[in-house]
Amino acid sequence: MAKKAVIKNWRVSRQILGVTTCVLATATIVLMIALCVWLFQSPAGAADDGGTVFTPKKIGIEEALPGEDVLQEGPVALWPEEDIEWAEESSVPIEEEILYTYTDLELTLYSQTSLRVRNQPSTEGEKIGGLYRNQKVKVTGRCNETGWYRIDYYGNVGYASNDYLAEEPVKLDITQSVGSFAAVDKSYYDNVLFIGDSLTVGLSMYGNLKNATYFCITGMGVGEALSRDMGGVTLDALLDARQYDAVYIMLGINDMGSKRKSFLSAYGSLVSRVQEKQPNAGIVIQSILAVTSSYTAAHPTFNNDEIRERNAGLAELADGEHIFYLDLNAFYMDDAGNLRDSQARDGLHLKTKSYKVWKEALLANGIVK
Repeated sequence: MAKKAVIKNWRVSRQILGVTTCVLATATIVLMIALCVWLFQSPAGAADDGGTVFTPKKIGIEEALPGEDVLQEGPVALWPEEDIEWAEESSVPIEEEILYTYTDLELTLYSQTSLRVRNQPSTEGEKIGGLYRNQKVKVTGRCNETGWYRIDYYGNVGYASNDYLAEEPVKLDITQSVGSFAAVDKSYYDNVLFIGDSLTVGLSMYGNLKNATYFCITGMGVGEALSRDMGGVTLDALLDARQYDAVYIMLGINDMGSKRKSFLSAYGSLVSRVQEKQPNAGIVIQSILAVTSSYTAAHPTFNNDEIRERNAGLAELADGEHIFYLDLNAFYMDDAGNLRDSQARDGLHLKTKSYKVWKEALLANGIVK
């Protein structure tokens, strides 16, 4: 009996051991499968192998600023195109240093016409200013390659074409007067009307001809003469008030920005209006005064060449019998046809003493009928 019981117990134990072994083997297989699945499905770089896996970031040109240390694979992006051009320009000598050489000179020449001044001795240079007919020019050198002159342009270096600079000034074709004039005394202006802008305002204040009548407004142009008023009094009102022996007009410096044809047309209309209301008066067109050369350089619109052309047009309005032309520039301009600096307060307006010159010119040029 005891032997049978032992055998029976051993069989039971073997069955339990077999079941346990199967369970453990199955659990082990399941765990190994789960571990393999986890290992093969984990993200790149999660394995701890002692190294570092780097995934490069895509960097555009706009993100890569000069001076940054950017880590990326493949070719390095170039800087923007404008930086490349700037680098090339800074490393290449300027064109003038490569192309042009000069022979030093010390000359005084005269511009034969209106002429551009450039920053290089050729038409490829940038315009930096201009010369005007008969402007005196100090020449400091001549370009060996182009022949252009290097000049002193108001203290700076400039270049002008040698074709338009000469040793002698151009003889100016200026109409001094149209009609007969004669010397008169101050009382002649007792019954004279002056029409003008700020220059005539100065004449009324400093010309010592206070016995005359004035219609003058600062900044007035030709086209405004019949529409503006002086202290509430219009030009028409003055022309209707009485008959004058003579009417002297000086307008035009404030019209330099207008077209010459339209300016002359407006001037002709003004003269016709005065003549209509003052049939017995002599009408004297006084020239537009020139400006200094330095004023023209700073204000190119006020060009003495253009002033001369307009004055020539004004002279053509005169008939020498009822309408006269008087060129006052003969009393003020230098050999080059510019207003003398000694006469100018600001390059455009006259000094106080210069109005005495105007007065003397008027006393020497009364109308003779």
